[in-house]
Amino acid sequence: MLSDAEKEGLGVAFNEATLLGAEVERHRQIAAITLSVLTLPPEGPSPDDPRLQLLLHGVRRVAASLRMGNWNDPEAPVQAFQLSELLAVVQSFGGCPIYGWEFFDIADEELTKWHGKFSLDVQLSEAPAQHSLSLFQEGGRDRHLDMCFWFQELEIRSAQGNPVALEEVIDSGRRWWDAFYRNDPRTTGLGIIPLK
Repeated sequence: MLSDAEKEGLGVAFNEATLLGAEVERHRQIAAITLSVLTLPPEGPSPDDPRLQLLLHGVRRVAASLRMGNWNDPEAPVQAFQLSELLAVVQSFGGCPIYGWEFFDIADEELTKWHGKFSLDVQLSEAPAQHSLSLFQEGGRDRHLDMCFWFQELEIRSAQGNPVALEEVIDSGRRWWDAFYRNDPRTTGLGIIPLK
């Protein structure tokens, strides 16, 4: 079970990460989310491959809203798609950043912003879920995708498939943002500019 401190830390670690993929294995009730994160080791440059795979175990429900309009347009038409098409839909956005510092256990709040417009809403199990993960892709004024996953447990792996401890992900993300606010040159060149 994720503590409030862990959810807050992961929010920092995943802020401005690039969403590369999301897919669900329905029968095993597993979702796999691939992110390219902003991360720094204790010493030296960022890793050559900053991708992480989030494995959500015990997925209970998946909901998504693909709207042909701005994120806050209540009149934007909805495009339906199947759960098996989720990866292709996410990848069609070309890898956009996610931001907002909060991603876990805000699904109920997020659903109200969709104006009840679901592209899909799939119940994989009637059992209650301990957590939710909310993600989005912003395609300018003509396309927006919101997604929520309700699940039991979170596992994180490196791009090479090795387990990565939650604390390591959180610490590496905090290091990047701390370095960013110090104008550390290791955090430049990514199009993110600190507020003055």
